[in-house]
Amino acid sequence: MRFLIFRSSEVWISSKDELSFIPHISGMPYALFLCMNKVVSIFVLSVVLVSCAFRGGMKSPLEDEVHIATVNNNVCKRLKDKVILYAIFVDSRYTNPWTEHDIYSSIDSMKLAIEWIEKQARDRQVPLDIELDFHQDAKDIIPIEANLMRQTLSKTLFNSNGVRNVDRWADKVAKTALVIYGRDTSKVTRTKIVPKDRERLLARVRDVHKTDNVALIYFINNYYTDEVSVAIHTAQDHDPEYAVVSFKEPATIAHEFLHLFGALDLYKSPFDKAKQLRKFKSFAMREFPNEIMAFPHRGLDSLGISPLTEYLLGWDRELDEKYSDMITGGKVRVAKY
Repeated sequence: MRFLIFRSSEVWISSKDELSFIPHISGMPYALFLCMNKVVSIFVLSVVLVSCAFRGGMKSPLEDEVHIATVNNNVCKRLKDKVILYAIFVDSRYTNPWTEHDIYSSIDSMKLAIEWIEKQARDRQVPLDIELDFHQDAKDIIPIEANLMRQTLSKTLFNSNGVRNVDRWADKVAKTALVIYGRDTSKVTRTKIVPKDRERLLARVRDVHKTDNVALIYFINNYYTDEVSVAIHTAQDHDPEYAVVSFKEPATIAHEFLHLFGALDLYKSPFDKAKQLRKFKSFAMREFPNEIMAFPHRGLDSLGISPLTEYLLGWDRELDEKYSDMITGGKVRVAKY
């Protein structure tokens, strides 16, 4: 089996107001699949990174497989077994300061989100144990201070080099967070982990907790402002994914956490320009009226996880044909894992 991978970058964004739930797309709007010497243009859920599998001897494009790039990808692969939610609280000059109440109430919300996700997994007989860990320095101070380049997350993100500038901020915070772990004293490795960036922090957290799946989430305090929450690099394999959460509602935290493990936004937004995408999201919102990836503004207890999101999270090996056809237009088949 041969694979061609067409790369693009994307960011998934949600805000407090349902009307301003907008996907920010950085990259080309169409994924091109070269199947049996023909090019088929398909819009795949707001420019997810995809690959098209070639198999010798096939005569129909319908026999080819589309691999949705967020599935089983990057650091956060399938959402099962032992998983770490590693939280970092960040203070800045232009966000609300983290008070003790804000910090611990946010931790309580994370625990509620974790309990809800674990219950969803149990109901489907999926083994899942999510452990919460968060940065706290040697003096027991929890927040790290780091200003975003353009004051706020949204101003930084929706500007030139937006994702790159948020990455730089995230790397700066990660470098500070790594200090608490001290020197890497492993005797069996040649290269030691030193404070540098997100990748080094994730490597150290994975080493400490003895697990591969680590969801890195930065928390900034915008509890009453009109800001965004965002998951970045979920469809890439060369830059670790992470999320930045502005609010402490459990549903928002669960929504962004699930993005890191492959889930896609299913709500409509004014930025959905492609007809196929608008059609798909309309279908998803009708088909899944309680889907957390479509209605994250609701109370967590009223929400659930749809068969589509189950597949994206790695909880189901195969996607129902009617959902697969809605994603691809029936031109190609979504891969079975």
